[in-house]
Amino acid sequence: MPLIETLPDAVESALKSARNGHDEEPIHAAVRTDIGSDGRLGERWVVVDGQSVRVLSPNGGGPAYVDLHLPLSELNGSQTENLVGGGVLIARQGSALHEVARFTSARAGRMASVARVIDALAHGKDLPTIDEDEERLCKNCGRPLPKDSDVCRYCINKSATLRRLLSYAFPYRWQAVALVVLMFLGTATGLVPGLIIKQMTDNVFLAGPTVPLGQRYTWLGGWIAALIGAQLVGTVITVIRGRLSAYLSGVITLTLREQVFGQLQKLGLSYYDKRQSGALMARVTHDVGELNNFLVDGLQFIVVNGLTMIGILVVLLTQDWRLTLYVLIPVPAVIFFTHFTWKFVWQRLERMWQIRSSMHAVLNSVLNGVRVVKAFAQEGREVDAFHRRSFAMFDSQVRVEQTFSTVFPFLGFVMTSGSFVVYALGGRQVIAGAITFGTLNLFLYYLGQLYGPLHGMTRIADWLSRALTAAERVFEVIDTEPDVKDNEDSVPMERIEGAVRFENVAFSYDKARRVLEEFNLDVKPGEMIGLVGHSGAGKSTIINLIARFYDPTEGRILIDGVEMRKIRVTDLRRQLGIVLQEPFLFPGTIAENIAYANPGATPEEIMRAAKAANAHDFIMRFPDGYDSQVGERGTRLSGGERQRISIARAILHNPRILILDEATASVDTETEKQIQEAIQRLIRGRTTFAIAHRLSTLRNADRLVVMDKGKIAEMGTHEELMAKEDGTFRKLVDMQTEINKLRAY
Repeated sequence: MPLIETLPDAVESALKSARNGHDEEPIHAAVRTDIGSDGRLGERWVVVDGQSVRVLSPNGGGPAYVDLHLPLSELNGSQTENLVGGGVLIARQGSALHEVARFTSARAGRMASVARVIDALAHGKDLPTIDEDEERLCKNCGRPLPKDSDVCRYCINKSATLRRLLSYAFPYRWQAVALVVLMFLGTATGLVPGLIIKQMTDNVFLAGPTVPLGQRYTWLGGWIAALIGAQLVGTVITVIRGRLSAYLSGVITLTLREQVFGQLQKLGLSYYDKRQSGALMARVTHDVGELNNFLVDGLQFIVVNGLTMIGILVVLLTQDWRLTLYVLIPVPAVIFFTHFTWKFVWQRLERMWQIRSSMHAVLNSVLNGVRVVKAFAQEGREVDAFHRRSFAMFDSQVRVEQTFSTVFPFLGFVMTSGSFVVYALGGRQVIAGAITFGTLNLFLYYLGQLYGPLHGMTRIADWLSRALTAAERVFEVIDTEPDVKDNEDSVPMERIEGAVRFENVAFSYDKARRVLEEFNLDVKPGEMIGLVGHSGAGKSTIINLIARFYDPTEGRILIDGVEMRKIRVTDLRRQLGIVLQEPFLFPGTIAENIAYANPGATPEEIMRAAKAANAHDFIMRFPDGYDSQVGERGTRLSGGERQRISIARAILHNPRILILDEATASVDTETEKQIQEAIQRLIRGRTTFAIAHRLSTLRNADRLVVMDKGKIAEMGTHEELMAKEDGTFRKLVDMQTEINKLRAY
């Protein structure tokens, strides 16, 4: 796909002049940068064709000009370098480096693609496939999107979101129908007391001397009994409706919560790389909880009060339509005032939601890293940092609630002004004999019931906005397509032999910088490959690709001759074992952690795996043995003990491909010896990829792959690489030897 953006007229004209009639030469890239030649925010254009790299700058309203021209024939490559808040595009001309253009982080992905285009053209290679990196702006309104979401709160299709939310009630449609019926019955029952009050006023209290006193007492008792009966029936209906609503809302939120969590398990690591875990936790807890509150209280309130208002208006219109119209005079003013107010309140609500999400993310981060906080005595610093965010949350909440507390009392006064109209006009009609005093009482009674719901309905926008935004954020997770998933042509692979082949594999985490480039490697079944290199050379990336935590940006990986993308993910992961440098243990017992990958394992199988991992002896020293609790993240165990439990877990998993990522790092010599013995048992008959902190531990590897800047620098056995006096591996070993000598002193 061409990396071409629409050029402004002035820039296009200047480019045409600069190309001097070579318009037939296709343009391969035309990308806007957002930092000008003076280093300030501004506009420049990088244009690449088959002959040159040009940078053009607009000149206000005048003609644009070319401020850099580099012939491709003189270049031998291009790259981007990260800077604070942005980066720079660099072209290499021999040993010289030319700064082509600077850009902010928002344009980093596009400029990295430009660098790849220049690099391919300079080396005479085919143009790379460009994966467009869109700026995080709403496609509809152009406003910036939140950091942890692609949902624009301004552009939510509220009706579609509400329909989708209510569609979750379809499996329980008969309960939903019953709930709606109860709402109608409850509304009708709630209107009965007003009619009873009218009858009591006219026929009992104001019956006159023509009606015997005993008869009036009898009627009074009957009407009071009817009033009690109506209230009792209404109470029973409300109880049943509330219990049914609680069940329906609960089962819907249960379904949503489980769908969100299930989808989070399907999504690849690239999804988590761009989001804080606290923000994702908020999707499962806070957002779904917000929906539950809306379904339990908000939706019922809207429907019931809407029906109540309609019923009251119908009754009032049948009693005296003129007086009813006078009563409704304040309503248009209330609607206009509410609409105007919410435009102002919305910005403060949005800020409060953003601050709340940020506070949850920070809280989660600090609680997970509490040991580091305490180790460096940074409790005060974290308390101060949390205080700042908490105070910002307090400030935003106070502003929102103070706005509500200021606006809605005045709004209530405007709405209740209808009662003044009833007293003034209705009182005159009673005096003139046009209506009865009972009718006046009926109006006053119903006005109290009318203005209460109308006052509450003015906050529907708040409830709907919060609920539908939460729903959209939940649906965003549910609708996210996993970047690593089974394809339609995926094939089962019940047994993997262990042949792994990399063909021209390239990979980038953030599209701004390649961490692997043209990586080729052919591994035979049962072979042990040691991965060596400086930090950032690409070793862990290779491990991540083998585990299919990510898919290659370019190229492909084959397992037993089958492209990895065509193997069912469950079949691949089921036959893959990983022992990490920092093994993760779940809260629970030692036995549960060993059997994590094989929950159906018997105690005897768990014990055999622990013995093979040299873990059985230290486990039996605990009072509860295999039933001992490991604590949060395994904090009750030492690093070496956690590592051996991790190895036991891998042994019980019985993988065909094994990954060892610094499995012996940060442990003492005796523990390392025990771990090495366990590893030797583990790797037998398995294809193994190992990254080791101590290079000497890779002596038994069939081959060592020395990585440098995402490419293979050297490859061979330990002896072959050590024989190269100026080799990269030899230098790494010598450097580590010198460091060990210094430590010995």
